[in-house]
Amino acid sequence: MSKRRHLGTIYESYPAKDFESLVGVIFFKLVVMIFVCVIWTGIFFVGLSIINFLRVNLLEKENSPLMALFESKGGQWSFWTGVVLIIIYILLSRIGSRKKSERSKSTRVKSIYEINQN
Repeated sequence: MSKRRHLGTIYESYPAKDFESLVGVIFFKLVVMIFVCVIWTGIFFVGLSIINFLRVNLLEKENSPLMALFESKGGQWSFWTGVVLIIIYILLSRIGSRKKSERSKSTRVKSIYEINQN
């Protein structure tokens, strides 16, 4: 039977713990992607309504429903391009990971004990 090795009071990580944290990060990113894509849909429809308003009042064209603008080629391309960019950004970001960034390592704050040693 294998034993976990430890260094003092801190145990080394084991595969199940690493897998658990990976699944947690992936699930968190999935939830954030869904939430941000819903927000993007709302922003996109507000933008479509502004475009429709300007089209009617400035260009004096007839009013068209928002779904007709959304189902057009330009509407579909811009909506799905925004969704793909959001997904790529969230997948490549460090959101949800517990690893410290390089910046936080370099800007370490000294403790009171370290300050008083000088």
